[in-house]
Amino acid sequence: MASNVDAITDLVEGLRLTDNIYNDGHIPGHSSSTPQGSIQLLIQTAKLITSQAKQIQSLASSAIELDSLDITGTYSLYRSANELTEITRMLNDAAERLKDATELSIISHLSSLRGRGEAQPQNILSHFDKEIRSIIQSVLKSSSDNHCILWKIAEECYNQATITYGKLHPDNYFITRGEASLQWPYDPDYQAEEYYEHEELMQADQGYARMFEEKFQRMLEEERRNKQSWVDFWVAVLNNCPNGPTLFNPPASCKIKPFNSRGTGIPQYLFRAFDKESSGRNDDKVIASIASSIEALGNSRSDLLSLPKREATVMLHAHLDNGYCDGYYSDNLMSWTSSLLFAIQCAIWRRRKFGCSSSDIKICVVNTKRFPQGQFMPDMWLLQEYLDTAVQMGGKTQQFFNFRLKDERYHNGEYLSQGSLNHTGRSCVISLKLLEESGLYNLYPELGDVKGMDRWAKRVLELRQGWSTEQGTTPEEIELASIIARKCFDNFETLDMILILLTFKARKIRGNPKDGNKSRPEWDRRPDEVRRYESVAESLKSRNSSMNRWTWMVKEFFDCT
Repeated sequence: MASNVDAITDLVEGLRLTDNIYNDGHIPGHSSSTPQGSIQLLIQTAKLITSQAKQIQSLASSAIELDSLDITGTYSLYRSANELTEITRMLNDAAERLKDATELSIISHLSSLRGRGEAQPQNILSHFDKEIRSIIQSVLKSSSDNHCILWKIAEECYNQATITYGKLHPDNYFITRGEASLQWPYDPDYQAEEYYEHEELMQADQGYARMFEEKFQRMLEEERRNKQSWVDFWVAVLNNCPNGPTLFNPPASCKIKPFNSRGTGIPQYLFRAFDKESSGRNDDKVIASIASSIEALGNSRSDLLSLPKREATVMLHAHLDNGYCDGYYSDNLMSWTSSLLFAIQCAIWRRRKFGCSSSDIKICVVNTKRFPQGQFMPDMWLLQEYLDTAVQMGGKTQQFFNFRLKDERYHNGEYLSQGSLNHTGRSCVISLKLLEESGLYNLYPELGDVKGMDRWAKRVLELRQGWSTEQGTTPEEIELASIIARKCFDNFETLDMILILLTFKARKIRGNPKDGNKSRPEWDRRPDEVRRYESVAESLKSRNSSMNRWTWMVKEFFDCT
């Protein structure tokens, strides 16, 4: 028993760092000339200490017969334990200081990305210090790639600044600040003589009332600008983050009214077909424009909406007129569609046009709810906003804009992203071959018709017209759709994917789903199959919050008689 106690004492003595450190604070044989070197040295030492501590725990748990210890030995053990406790406290303090320094460094780095000469919103930054640190900690814990940490933190801060009830929403600052200054002469809770004089003047003196109203409106406008400047701050930070996204967000000086993507609603799922011949970078991690892959251009981080109108109109025309084909070298845009039907037919057409194999043609599906506001923008909204400039330019530009805006037959739910889009963890990428092998042509034989494989948009128009008449649904079709959904889109809700596949056709259903297109502006109208999916999904999900019995629910909802 005594030997166990002696062993514990020896191990505790071995934990004393000071015995192995020279007076200058260095451990023999190690270099700590940099902060990183010092930290690594401390980590190596701590690992050794941890190993010894485990041995102490093992020995201590077996040292039951403490009666054999004399008082001197017991006291020595107690002193050693206290010293170990102090060492542990110092290590914890050092770790906390390192974490604090890391968070401060990241906040400072983010602030510097705002841009030179730009005012920093220091007061509101200080107000949200705790919340920003919490976001930093969360991203650092969950991220495994140090190259994307900064933009992920900035993106989450932007999200929390723009979503209702977000941790960094400006209302959380301005409402608090407003409440702190409520006790002024015009606040009814103040109940001072000045308040009653103010009320009398408001009723008796129209000039005073008008002056006060103008002053109040100026206060509201200033608060609105301050709130927007907080959002603009995070947009600027994001747009300057290495490898980060470029968001659609017009500056305050821009006459174009920003499109509130959260208000009107970007479809939850967007699709993009691509292969080795596609413009820009297209893979299972990143979708990036031509401009973003040519670093010498230096303009891939410029928001389209911040460009001069003529330049933006030229880029928009050049991109949309070429579609997925040959790229305009300074094109900073990439195309997506809300129609899986349109994306699949694009993949089929590309196989025929470029002689690719089905395994080399991919379709990327993204869940837009996992991206920040402004990541995607409807092409129809952009066309509408730049129409006046296109008319001034005349010629082919004006003709193209008029064609796209007025011919509803070719409204294919196209959306645009700009710059580089990192979609890892928010997407799935599948091949045309996997769709085919999973039964796509069994569900829709028309897609496998050789005569339709050499066309794209016109073929989709034919299919829509042929599938516009309501028809029944067989149990076999539901089973085929469920197989494709599970095999190809396992990263997303199975029910959503089944409904997207089934609503390529107009089908007889039980109930009366709402037509969302009726309440949308013209530029936000959905293609027929997307409109059907959204109506059916909303109606079906509202019937039962539990999706565990989705197979039975789908069969009950669609008329399978």
